[in-house]
Amino acid sequence: MLNKIIYTILGFGLAIVFFPHTAKDQVRPPQVSGVAVSRAKAPQAITAPELVLNLTPPALTAKAALAYDLESGSILYSKNMDQALSIASLTKLMTALVVVEQTDLQNTVVVDLPDSKIVGINLGLTAGEELKVADLLSAMLIPSSNNAALILSKYVAGDEAKFVELMNEQARKLGLRGTRFSNPVGWDTDDNHSTVQDLILVVKEFVKHPELTQLVRTARMEIVSLDGKYTHQLLTTNQLLLNNPEVVGIKTGWTSKALGNLIIMANHNQRRVVTIILGSENREQDSQKLLDWIETVYIW
Repeated sequence: MLNKIIYTILGFGLAIVFFPHTAKDQVRPPQVSGVAVSRAKAPQAITAPELVLNLTPPALTAKAALAYDLESGSILYSKNMDQALSIASLTKLMTALVVVEQTDLQNTVVVDLPDSKIVGINLGLTAGEELKVADLLSAMLIPSSNNAALILSKYVAGDEAKFVELMNEQARKLGLRGTRFSNPVGWDTDDNHSTVQDLILVVKEFVKHPELTQLVRTARMEIVSLDGKYTHQLLTTNQLLLNNPEVVGIKTGWTSKALGNLIIMANHNQRRVVTIILGSENREQDSQKLLDWIETVYIW
């Protein structure tokens, strides 16, 4: 009898252990460890485009040039990457970065008389006219207005010199080694220069701001003073933006010292390719040659 009782108890015990049962979540207190373990998948690395055709790069008139795949971080072409050169109105990319980081784009700016009489690309602004910061930013980046750049610099920092300090501070933060700014417009001075190697870092920071990338891909628009009295038509200076459907920005520049400067961003095979041309006798032609060559010799 005792043996039967023992066997019965053992049988129930085995049934409890091996019979299928519903699992329940076990709540445990959080554990702190010297090594953090994440179950999330690491972001997949984007592969560089592959060079599949050994075709001689195009002959460019530019003193320095760079072609870059933004997604993979790959240099596709380079010429005199670290040569410091005048960059003319490409300077306004840094001006725009400082503006968006220092002020609200919906704030109101009042134009004064000196600002309305600046030499260079001028909107025909009227003293006392009130515009939003966003409108002046559009004027600076689309038709490359010089007076818009100066108006913004004085509004943000109080005067041009203090704004230039902010520009150079931003350059240091971005790790620009061959770049120096002396004004927010891009006028030629010995202290206003950059390299294609530095400018790609500026572009990478610039495209983090959707409000800026939208402006540089805009071919034309109009801005209106807050009282509705004055309207200004804005037309891009970027001819490739008008003529090449793949092009989505970014900025032109020219002075007699700097010659032709042009940064182009183009969508190709769902990737963003950036070309930078400095000191060119024909900035559009050099840029298009480089884009055509890249699309011929690389596959993504």
